[in-house]
Amino acid sequence: MSFFMKKTLFAGIALFASAAGTLAQDVSDAFPSFPDEPEFPAFAAPAEESSRAALFANAERVPAGGEFSLLIEISLPAGLHAYWKNPGDAGMPLSVDWRGVPAGISFGEWRWSAPKIHELQGVIDYVYENAAFIEIPVKIASDVPAETALTFAGTASWLVCRDNGCLPQSAEIAAKIVAAPAGEPRVPANAEHFAAAEKTFPKRGAATAEFHADSVSAMLAVSMKNDVKIDAGSRFFPESEKFSSAAANVVPVFENGAARFVLPLKPGEKIADARELSGVLVDAGGNAFEIVAANAESVAGGVPASAVFAFDFAFFGALAMAFLGGLILNLMPCVFPVLGLKIMHFVGKSGAEKRKVARHGFVFGAGVLASFWALAGVLVALRSGGEQLGWGFQLQEPAFVYGMILLLFVFGLSMSGVFEFGVGATGVGGKLQEKSGYAGSFFSGVLAVVVATPCAAPFLAPALGSALTQPPIPSFALFTAIALGLAAPYVLLSCVPALLKFLPKPGAWMETFKQAMAFLLYAPALYFVWVLLGQVEDAFAQRDLLISLAFIALACWIYGRWAAPWRSKISRVAGTLVALAVFAGTVIFAGTLLGRKSEIWLEWTPETQARALADGKTVYVDFTARWCTTCQVNKRVYDDAALKKAFADADVVRLRADWTNKNPTIAAELARYGRAAVPVNVFLKKEREPVVLGELFTGPETVLDGLAAIEER
Repeated sequence: MSFFMKKTLFAGIALFASAAGTLAQDVSDAFPSFPDEPEFPAFAAPAEESSRAALFANAERVPAGGEFSLLIEISLPAGLHAYWKNPGDAGMPLSVDWRGVPAGISFGEWRWSAPKIHELQGVIDYVYENAAFIEIPVKIASDVPAETALTFAGTASWLVCRDNGCLPQSAEIAAKIVAAPAGEPRVPANAEHFAAAEKTFPKRGAATAEFHADSVSAMLAVSMKNDVKIDAGSRFFPESEKFSSAAANVVPVFENGAARFVLPLKPGEKIADARELSGVLVDAGGNAFEIVAANAESVAGGVPASAVFAFDFAFFGALAMAFLGGLILNLMPCVFPVLGLKIMHFVGKSGAEKRKVARHGFVFGAGVLASFWALAGVLVALRSGGEQLGWGFQLQEPAFVYGMILLLFVFGLSMSGVFEFGVGATGVGGKLQEKSGYAGSFFSGVLAVVVATPCAAPFLAPALGSALTQPPIPSFALFTAIALGLAAPYVLLSCVPALLKFLPKPGAWMETFKQAMAFLLYAPALYFVWVLLGQVEDAFAQRDLLISLAFIALACWIYGRWAAPWRSKISRVAGTLVALAVFAGTVIFAGTLLGRKSEIWLEWTPETQARALADGKTVYVDFTARWCTTCQVNKRVYDDAALKKAFADADVVRLRADWTNKNPTIAAELARYGRAAVPVNVFLKKEREPVVLGELFTGPETVLDGLAAIEER
């Protein structure tokens, strides 16, 4: 989905093209499967499999005031990978703790080899295989005395992983040069190492780029120089960790000679400076190019990225679809029958004088437009207030997503005929004819929108949602397009009343059309259900949220069955009250589920573990780290309902030992089990042998089998 189509997601739902495109995405990641455990031994990284690091300088002698480069080279045995400067979902990049940097030395920005994608069951990392290079520019001050020996030494720390575990590593690195007298030529060194590194570095100056961003994603438009082509297999790796790791899987869309990448942001993140769009473009052939956004000045000083917007071809296409959506509103049963009556009313007011009839039509259209602008203004103001209150990332809020599900689902039920909105709209439309003059026609347009809103709510609902998630300019533009679509038939028929005879007669076809449109709301409602299931951790809460939709449907059915206009007053009142009670009770109950957590973990310490064992408890320890990809994959099994029940029945104490940061106590505990890397998962019980699980879980049964084993011993 392109950037601007994403920005008009909700308006596009009403026009059914966006909804179909959205749901075409693969949703299998929401319910991952677990492959068979790979044939890996326990990852203890024996010496022959360890990665190594070395430091080189590209000169032996450098004149004072001159520049040179240091190069860190990491060698990686087969099967191991290390991490780029932005590691992705997990991992940890290389760092150096320099010791005693010589006086008069300044370092430049590090230059990193281009990364690759490593994906394990939905966890995406940016990694190196075989070897990795980091070049560090160095400048020597002009006042450094000649023949001064300059030593660069420090401890390099990095992380290596396989699919069954990760292990932090470190090494002492050092390089020496001599500061030569000013004017003396530089003496090069280590040319072969730097030549090998140069092949892995992204090429500079080969591309120009611009970007536009909002609170959900950023669009990067890349244009290549010197006839270099970007192929469809190209991928962009953002340097900023504000982006979702899935950004590197985004497929480019080619428009006007540029490749557009729509890069999703992590929840709660914003891009306020184009320099945060720096990164590396890697094509299908492995050629890498350095990307720096060219329009950094346009957002300098922290200007909100949501204020940046471009009206390009894609957005004009969205406006055209919004206009078509406005036209569709006229086909709704509570609007279409009034269309001809309203035009004939204009004719009656004007004594059949063509110019006056046309003026009434245009004034009526102005009333429609003004009412939509007012609605857009109110919603944009609410959105602005919401951002000030911290409600700036609604699609990452489970409550907002659940609200969108209800909005689309309820109006879909209405269109399916379960209950009716807007009954009596035709009667109100008749009262509008009592107004006189152009003012009457203008307010007829205003009130027509009010009257049509309940009946047309399924089409307006996505537009309202759009106003809460888009910048003001595109929101107003889309509302204007919808208003023009709604008003267009009135204006056209006012100019040429003779066209009235070509309008189809109202009939059963309108109801069939309306019910068919309902499925275009059910589809995006299901999409948001999928989003919600990814935001709510607890499996039982997920189940109950799905069941809540059945009760919402029941409330709508009660309202449609017993609160219909032909029912007695007592029936209408009772039906309305019961429907409201069921609806409100269900929503309140669902609200309690949205923040429920999936499990309770205690922080691991030797004391906590010893105390639980002394009490006769079964203890489960999860040795993990945020940089460990396999750890993140394994955690998915803890949402399994059967596993939760088994833990609860056995009264298991769950402890989490987080090794994200160095912790000698955790390292020592791992050594007790003959391990030097994570993940390690262990069941413990007093006077019983520990049960150590495999590194990569094949599913919840891996943990259940371990629990059974410790209980049987």
